[in-house]
Amino acid sequence: MIRRGVFDAALVAAVGVGWGLLGPATKVLFVADPAAFDGVSVAVARAVWALPVFVASFAVFFARERPRLARERWLAIVGAGVAFGLGITFVFSIAAAHTSIAHLSFLIGTSPVTNSAAAALVFRLPLGAREKTALLLGILGVALLAASHTGGSATMTGDALMLVWLAAFAVYAVLLRAVGPGMSSVLTMSAIGVVSMLAVILAGLCVPGAFRGVPHVADTPPSASWFFGAILIGSTFVGQTGYAIAVKRFGVSIATIGAEYVALTVGITMSVVWHEPWSVLTIVAGLVLIAALGVTFVGRPPARVSGSKTLPNPSQSTMTL
Repeated sequence: MIRRGVFDAALVAAVGVGWGLLGPATKVLFVADPAAFDGVSVAVARAVWALPVFVASFAVFFARERPRLARERWLAIVGAGVAFGLGITFVFSIAAAHTSIAHLSFLIGTSPVTNSAAAALVFRLPLGAREKTALLLGILGVALLAASHTGGSATMTGDALMLVWLAAFAVYAVLLRAVGPGMSSVLTMSAIGVVSMLAVILAGLCVPGAFRGVPHVADTPPSASWFFGAILIGSTFVGQTGYAIAVKRFGVSIATIGAEYVALTVGITMSVVWHEPWSVLTIVAGLVLIAALGVTFVGRPPARVSGSKTLPNPSQSTMTL
């Protein structure tokens, strides 16, 4: 029992670290080689290097499981992949060029709140006082964050792009829930990974110079370690599959709240270490958004089970970075 608890905690921590390091790693590449890396080229480099791994994983697990899903569920997988690739991966990289690590971290932490609201709307689930309070706190926190720019790297453009990212995450979560059972988490995430990385690569073909960063990810040891360690392994592979495994082991609420708070801790720590400018409003906004995250999950009872069917609650939406 103790070993399982240690493994569970380590799994959630690994997912959270992967999520939390994505913003800082992206910014390291911007500084390391501005001629090779911008928001678009980082996203495309991530897709080019990750796609072969997702293809291989999908081929292995598809041959093993041979899932039989209805056409609507395959379409949900494709839709989730497009949302993850264009709305999450692509937009996040561009946003990282226009806002601070602190703002990225706080806005990422808002995603469970928006996902809960989207799930309640689409699946016609009741939105109780807890969810309404969290949503209001989330809106207030985002408004305060938007007003807290200090002249550093945080801009209105970056924060606005992160709002697009939040909307894409909500769409992704809803589509992922629509996939339902019938295939393992690893196969599901592999399929979504193939679609999402292909979507980014196809989008890159429409942007001149989008592939210029692909051969330069290992030009220097710092660039190689941040790209392969944090972006590719930490966020893309560990964050994607680790979160799916964590959800299956001990539920969405515990997996999400644990990973989100770890990610917030990592992101804020990096912001402080790198001496990003903070204002009083930034601190207040961050506390409000953390409170919104806490209201969404802390103390929430597990999903009720009736026979073999689990009755969902609005917060149970799957998400990865």
